[in-house]
Amino acid sequence: MKDRNELLELDKECFGVDQWDNELWQEIFDDFEHNFIYLVKQKNELIAFLTIFNWGKEKNYVKITNIGTKSSYRGQRIAHKLFETMISEMKKEGIRDFRGETRVSNYPMQKVFSDFDFTNVETYKDYYDNPTEDALRFQLNFKL
Repeated sequence: MKDRNELLELDKECFGVDQWDNELWQEIFDDFEHNFIYLVKQKNELIAFLTIFNWGKEKNYVKITNIGTKSSYRGQRIAHKLFETMISEMKKEGIRDFRGETRVSNYPMQKVFSDFDFTNVETYKDYYDNPTEDALRFQLNFKL
């Protein structure tokens, strides 16, 4: 993937000490059968990304695993555009169930989930490190 280094730098900018480590990224790069990475570039600069794990026929849902937008581009609804694209593409593949977590303090991500009619279905105690924090799990189901 030619944008790999730029993607890792953007992850670091977006998440600092909570960024994914190289081992986790390598697992993603080694399994593009299940892992999908959506990138947004502007003038050859990577400005946003979305990663998902598509369980496909195994469990028939998509897990939203990470999303980040360069700080200078936030507030422009880029995360919304990424979600729209991903949901549309996955629905074409027959996926009707979407899930993801976010920190209880991550109000912008909670807003994105809410804007797409995801429901807060559960709280995971001490789910995150750096710092330790609970997670809210969101889910969206489309009926057939």
